[in-house]
Amino acid sequence: MLIPVKRSIAVMIFQGDKVLSVRRPDDDDELPGIWGLPAGTLRPSETIEDLISRIGGDKLGVKLTPLRKITSGRQMRPLYLLEMELWEASMTGTPSHENWTWAKIDSLRPGAAAGSLCCHLAINSKNRVS
Repeated sequence: MLIPVKRSIAVMIFQGDKVLSVRRPDDDDELPGIWGLPAGTLRPSETIEDLISRIGGDKLGVKLTPLRKITSGRQMRPLYLLEMELWEASMTGTPSHENWTWAKIDSLRPGAAAGSLCCHLAINSKNRVS
């Protein structure tokens, strides 16, 4: 049986030594209430730049500009294989997301421990982005 693959992008937006962190809704199917990075899943024929723009507009209410790919990783989930790239982006505007904050990268450790791949990638790439 073939396992479905879900390709996603997570975005690190820096303000000094902090990153923009968002809280997943309490009714999220996989990681309810977890603080992590803004992220999204690629749609068919969508480019990485398109997705980063969509994350900015749809999820945060801001304009995001992709700067560089930081790292990538894979994780088996119960129903699919998650392939994720972590990108740095610049932001224009103030997020309108209900639950967001500027936080140290280490504050993502609880999310990583709960199984968040974006949190895991951010923590493990800390030396590459400092």
